[in-house]
Amino acid sequence: MNFFAAITAYHWFALGLILFAAEALGTAGFLLGAAAAALATGLVMLFAPELAIASQLVLFAIAALLATYLYFEVFRQAQDDMDTPPINQRTTQLIGHEFELADPVVRGAGRVQLGDTFWRVQCEGDLAAGTAVRVVGADQMTLRLASID
Repeated sequence: MNFFAAITAYHWFALGLILFAAEALGTAGFLLGAAAAALATGLVMLFAPELAIASQLVLFAIAALLATYLYFEVFRQAQDDMDTPPINQRTTQLIGHEFELADPVVRGAGRVQLGDTFWRVQCEGDLAAGTAVRVVGADQMTLRLASID
């Protein structure tokens, strides 16, 4: 029990850094709340070093729950709402791209080359070669086009 009586702010700081290091090994955010809580408990201990170990543990537990909740509800949601297209989904990345047709699109279906890849395309009706178009959607490996008026 003497060990617990000797816990200082620096022990909490060390625990926080150890948890951050463990998080860097790839726990997908599960240790971030505990690491932040350990650092916060260390800060409180700097200003109130006489705080009992039971109070420190309660403070740590509440801070860990709060920090974990904030991370998963606020920060993770903000990452999901970013405007960057998903990696490895080329059709999604091409939405909004504008170009001129090199070949006509007949009966609403055709094929275009964008970069080094040929894509199937769909649109409303026929489009002549040279028509300025925009990619407005995608369905698996087929791009949906609309003419730019």
